[in-house]
Amino acid sequence: MDRWGKGYFSISPAGNLLVHPTKDVSRSIDLKQLTDHLLLRGIQLPVLIRFRDILRHRVQDIHNAFQAAIAQHQYEGRYICVYPIKVNQQRQVVEEVLSFGREYGFGLEAGSKPELLAVVAQAYNDTPIICNGFKDAEFIEMAMLGQKIGRQVIPVVEKYTELGLILKYAEKVGVRPQIGMRVKLATRGGGRWQGSGGYRSKFGLTIGEVLRGLEELKGLGMQDCFKLLHFHLGSQIPNIRTVKGALNEAARIYTELVKAGAGLQYLDVGGGLGVDYDGSQTNFESSVNYTLEEYANDVVYHIQTVCNDAGVKHPTIISESGRAIVAYHSALIFNVLGVSAFREEKVPETISASETEQPLIDMLETYQNLSVRNAVEGYHDAQQALDMALNLFSGGYLPIDQRCQAENLYFAILLKLKKLVDQMDDVPEDLQGLDEVMADTYFCNFSLFQSCPDSWAIKQLFPVMPIHRLNAPPTHHAVLGDITCDSDGKVDTFIDRRDVKRTLPLHSLN
Repeated sequence: MDRWGKGYFSISPAGNLLVHPTKDVSRSIDLKQLTDHLLLRGIQLPVLIRFRDILRHRVQDIHNAFQAAIAQHQYEGRYICVYPIKVNQQRQVVEEVLSFGREYGFGLEAGSKPELLAVVAQAYNDTPIICNGFKDAEFIEMAMLGQKIGRQVIPVVEKYTELGLILKYAEKVGVRPQIGMRVKLATRGGGRWQGSGGYRSKFGLTIGEVLRGLEELKGLGMQDCFKLLHFHLGSQIPNIRTVKGALNEAARIYTELVKAGAGLQYLDVGGGLGVDYDGSQTNFESSVNYTLEEYANDVVYHIQTVCNDAGVKHPTIISESGRAIVAYHSALIFNVLGVSAFREEKVPETISASETEQPLIDMLETYQNLSVRNAVEGYHDAQQALDMALNLFSGGYLPIDQRCQAENLYFAILLKLKKLVDQMDDVPEDLQGLDEVMADTYFCNFSLFQSCPDSWAIKQLFPVMPIHRLNAPPTHHAVLGDITCDSDGKVDTFIDRRDVKRTLPLHSLN
């Protein structure tokens, strides 16, 4: 928690989870007490709790990090953070990001017609609005109408035909358009969304198309309308080296376009500023090996260096850092309804050899002779004996009561092995998955598909933990099942410092 919590979370002496919305340890919210209070008011779990002060703090943190980098490097341009509303489209979130970020010049990003309508309705007159994604004629006409009424709307050309539509509807509406272009970099992103960058990315123009677009604008005397150059490596970039390479390439393209006559003023570095979900501070896809401050310093430094070398004025830097703004500001709280666990059956001291098949005799002997010294051998013997028993049952040679006895013996061996593993300094590889095999299932009052769809759809890791009893050691290894009837409705991957854990340590259900 000290790592992934980023100062927003801690544990009280009573073992309850605390939230520090401004990272001030003297100001905290006890989530257990808050939940109890909600229940007394008749509000039932699950509940999604949002901390608007965390949202405000994240807006300030991102702005301050870039302002510090600008001051340190004596950068001559500005910085604008743009919030893509697809990250969290809740009205309160968008309104609060706009409100908190207005003094810093924060903007919004829309990737569809409904999003553009929502953004134009919410934005102030001076709010920068970036339009990404697929754009048909209606989308572009809406963007031009937005410019007509004084909104700072910049449609970004992501396929070449969009440029012609922008010029057509700008003339129809009667505005001199502000135009952006998204370029495909040779540098590819990293992590789960690495396909968003590189030559094979879904959106963007090749260098040749960007140059052709500039020549088309020059022919119309509109090269000054080409205001923004955009690239996007993908969301949640885990490795800072990827960012550095892309910045150098994009800044070089920017300077060459300026020299060729483009009226560029903005360099939009897209998304990618990641969140360290597991606290490992590595280049694992659910982590990042850099801090916010390092990211801001690298963005400013690399753009400045290339522009200085080329003798080009420093551009206004734009980043689309939605994940970094909202990831910490909400928590889903749910209660446990029941537990499904392996029940430890009584193991007989002897089995009649004349009435019992050999696999059961072998398993009883394995159980009785298990020790730390022969744990791996015993595990292999138990697996083989169970396979033999199941084959005999399928062939009609083993009665169902003996199959039941074979399974009981097998799980008794696994439970005994778990206790032996706890005594080992180095756990053999074959025994490292016992917690997963023997894990309890805690059935929880939520729907994975509604409340945490990314966990199911893209296997995104999130911090998951109890909100109380954290001053007592956990006694069970478990996975979480939701209350839907879909077998996919479970959480069985959890954060760990070095790898993904397949179980979550939990306490007994009261």
